[in-house]
Amino acid sequence: MDDLVELGRTAGAYGFRGWVRIVPLESGEVLQKAKTWVLTDLKGVRTTLSIEAFRRHGDGFIAKWAGCETKEAADAARGRVSVSRADFPDAGKDAVWAVDLVGCKVVNKEGTALGTVESIGSNGAQDLLVIAYDNADGKKAVFMLPLVKDVYLIAIDTDVRTITVDWQPDWR
Repeated sequence: MDDLVELGRTAGAYGFRGWVRIVPLESGEVLQKAKTWVLTDLKGVRTTLSIEAFRRHGDGFIAKWAGCETKEAADAARGRVSVSRADFPDAGKDAVWAVDLVGCKVVNKEGTALGTVESIGSNGAQDLLVIAYDNADGKKAVFMLPLVKDVYLIAIDTDVRTITVDWQPDWR
């Protein structure tokens, strides 16, 4: 599975019946809806997990998967939790998953290339596109663009991997 997207990590047993604490990297929506996860342990060994139950617990989640029946097994399940991008649920009307924006070319409404999305960040008020570009000295630089629809964001076309924005090159 080359399309794995890391979505969280395990954090030890919850109780004594094989439930595992999960610390999500994001909202946990994909973890909640996907029925198959991949656990990559601390040595890099991948194990496919068939999720039987999942629920919110405090700031994180707890999960139960087939074959994890004891506290000892749950404690031993240490590592990163990923889901195949192919197993993501539909993002919904006029929505995309953030992972699909990484690597997209960013152009302004005049067609000027501004850079490539390196990651998605946040300033607490809204999500930010972290965009990498080569500056005037030829060195890699980044700038952040607020991901605000109808203000800066004009269109996202994941088929051609392009995001069109209302932003000028000298604003970087």
